[in-house]
Amino acid sequence: MRHGVVARRRSLLLRSMPLVAVLALMACKGPEPPRSRAQFSLQAPTQVRFQDQATYQSTLESISNVALAAEIDGRIIAMPMQEGQRVKPGDALFTLDQEQQQAQVNASAAEARKDRVNAERYIFLNDAGAVSTKDRDYYVTQAIESADKLRADAATLGYKQVVAPIAGEVGDIQHKLGAVVKEGETIVNIVDNSTLWVRLDVPAELAYRVKPGLPVTLRAPGSPELIAEGAIDFIAPSLDRNSQTLLVKASFENPERTLRDQQRVSATLSFGANTLWSVPVGAVLLQAGQTFVFTAVTPAQAQKALERPLEPKPKRGELVALQVPVTLGLPQNGRYPVFKGLEPSSKVVMGSLAQLRSGMVINTGSQAKP
Repeated sequence: MRHGVVARRRSLLLRSMPLVAVLALMACKGPEPPRSRAQFSLQAPTQVRFQDQATYQSTLESISNVALAAEIDGRIIAMPMQEGQRVKPGDALFTLDQEQQQAQVNASAAEARKDRVNAERYIFLNDAGAVSTKDRDYYVTQAIESADKLRADAATLGYKQVVAPIAGEVGDIQHKLGAVVKEGETIVNIVDNSTLWVRLDVPAELAYRVKPGLPVTLRAPGSPELIAEGAIDFIAPSLDRNSQTLLVKASFENPERTLRDQQRVSATLSFGANTLWSVPVGAVLLQAGQTFVFTAVTPAQAQKALERPLEPKPKRGELVALQVPVTLGLPQNGRYPVFKGLEPSSKVVMGSLAQLRSGMVINTGSQAKP
């Protein structure tokens, strides 16, 4: 009986030996290297022609915008102009009554006549020795001052009718027919929108590249549609001391009057075009204000860059991810120009980049493609 039990135990031990050996072998192999379940593709940087440009937010301003104000107190008694009307120099805009001014002129004229008569009489009496030279000079001075005042008051009569000083469009009329206005009050603006300009505050680091004639294009903010093309025609002789920017002005012809004074625009200054290495926008990560891409490298390259061994060790022929900082320009047509950080032979990883970490095995069945 005992001999049979021993035999059965020996048989069970022999049958269990292969399983123990397999488990021991698996323990010796170690854990699998980390890998993402997502599948990625690889791309090599490609050369693309980029426009070398800078964009600024600005406001269109008409080159000619004249505010017309009342030069005397008065009531508006005529107003042939209408809002939006096109006018030319000399066209009548509005007329003020001048009853008060005419009354003042009449009074000044009477005073001037009286003072002239007194001056002539005292000159005669002084010549006869009847009055002193001091008295004569007093009345002569009075006559001169009265004549000057009459001329000044009479000049105000020329302010009765206000005409357009420039060609343009009548803007918002701020006082209507019959209104009483004070001297200096603005009645209307005449705006010439045939040519407009924008101000661009160019940073000091770009100031040396600005030249007269460089093209500037306009778009509505947030819209890709081009609305006007112009060129730089003014460059300030010095930078602003506080902001360290250079004032630049670009003008735009506006024959159809589609642009308006005080219209907000996005202005793009073009310095030229360059052929640069580039990567797709989808290949770029932004972390803490720094831009990165993932490249696919051999385990040896990753280990050297990371300055640590890869644990666990990837299999032969596998590529691993390496996060690389890059210096980029502004994107155009879905691609970033690369100024620093990549080589033309780099394999750039595309896909769900949030799932990647440096040293992780890349799951891809495709090869790098241009």
